[in-house]
Amino acid sequence: MLASLVGGQAAAGLILRGAWDIWAQSAVLLILIVGAALFLGAAVLRGRMPLPSRSPLVWAAALTALSLLSALAGPVPAYSLPCWAAASAGLLLFPSATLLSSEQRVRVEKFIYAAAWALVLLAVYQRRSGMPRPPSALLNPNAFAGAILLLLPVAARRKDWVLAAGLLVCLWWTRSVGGWLGLSAAVLLHRRSVGPAAFWAGAAVGSAGLVAAYAKLHSPEVLHRVEWWTAAWRMAASAPWLGLGPGSFAYALPAHVAARPELNSLYAHSHFLETAAEKGWPYLVVWVVGLASMLRRAAPSRRFGPVAAIAHGLVDYPLSVPGVFWLFCLSTALCLPESEEGVAVRGSRKLPWTASTLVLAWLAASWTLGNWRADRLRAQAVESLSSGGASDAAESSLASSEALRPHPEAARLRAQLILSRAGQGDPSLLAAAASHLERAVSMDPYRASNWLILERIYSRLGRSADAAAVRARGARACPTQRGGASGGAPSVLAPRLRPRRSWRRASWPCSSRSG
Repeated sequence: MLASLVGGQAAAGLILRGAWDIWAQSAVLLILIVGAALFLGAAVLRGRMPLPSRSPLVWAAALTALSLLSALAGPVPAYSLPCWAAASAGLLLFPSATLLSSEQRVRVEKFIYAAAWALVLLAVYQRRSGMPRPPSALLNPNAFAGAILLLLPVAARRKDWVLAAGLLVCLWWTRSVGGWLGLSAAVLLHRRSVGPAAFWAGAAVGSAGLVAAYAKLHSPEVLHRVEWWTAAWRMAASAPWLGLGPGSFAYALPAHVAARPELNSLYAHSHFLETAAEKGWPYLVVWVVGLASMLRRAAPSRRFGPVAAIAHGLVDYPLSVPGVFWLFCLSTALCLPESEEGVAVRGSRKLPWTASTLVLAWLAASWTLGNWRADRLRAQAVESLSSGGASDAAESSLASSEALRPHPEAARLRAQLILSRAGQGDPSLLAAAASHLERAVSMDPYRASNWLILERIYSRLGRSADAAAVRARGARACPTQRGGASGGAPSVLAPRLRPRRSWRRASWPCSSRSG
């Protein structure tokens, strides 16, 4: 069962768009929670509980705890906590892998092998359908390139050269310079094990990649990366101990790039800088030291994929996509030796241990399912309003969503619904909208339009002191707020409703536009 859970997590993460959407993450997490509860319960009833190796367990637990503190203390916990859960699922693969026997590890690789073939075949179909840069089942071609680097060693270990050739062709289709540079770096660092032919081929690929990168030095693609890296460094400097919270980069970015809309990005395009910005320098140090310790002692065939992914991650973001991150964690975790530790469970302890396992699983599953249901209710409300549906039904969905999980997007939408009914400025309705917006800015201080609308509402209500206070608070989080709201009549009665694709917002938080 454990091999199926571990292998299924990595494979499903790739097939389900990199587990980027909250529904995909929640579905995988629920299966893992139920499966882990059954596995542990069965082990307790048998009288022997297997224990993972101590070092990976302590290391993964420390990282999980640090990132949880970061999520709770950060400015956008509503977005950070789902990111924390997804990342923790990857970290837990490290101790879990030490429980796998040699036969079980072979079974795990079969899941990854099947996923690799599915991705290649889908990419071929997309290419034949006229898509020049097929993303396969992943979020986009860059994420696909990151997955390919981790899948190539699986094809090589199984001596499936057709699959290996297909993956290389797909990597070419992605046009990811960072992907080719990562592959080249891994080949050069493993020159003794790959042989002279592969070594020189890697050197040639690396040289071509460097030339391609040099040719793009003055392109927006490179210049924007430098800005994103600089912004990530500033974020890490502003919150060095815990960072701004997992997944916070996209929301805090405009506050660190002088509000330039063209620099909007979900990711920092550098795994290590983004990790420092979102989770703090202590987390990054523990993460890097642990990875280095595991990879240093690993066999070259096991180390190749993670090294290539790390090199790619220096200049791109695939490791920020949950599905690719899970595959990276599993590929690295399989470098660890099998644990032979265990603890005997006496008859009198079997019932309490089993009950405790089931209670913990129920709590984790309830929390995960609550996130999923709340996100679906928000999406239903937006879809209903976008298609001209009844506002009362949308309000009911949003209220139910917030009852499950308070969220800045739900609070904002409820304020918008009230403002659409405010007519000529009913004070009670404006006050109710202000209350919702106050909750929205407390959960996401980086969305400039919320501050602007809130300031205008207070001005409309004659509460000039509150309007000034809002202007000052907004300016601290969003540079676009400095200088106050624009003059003229406040346009708060019909703000735009814009649907979101997932829990990671497609609209950018501190942009001066009102969306």
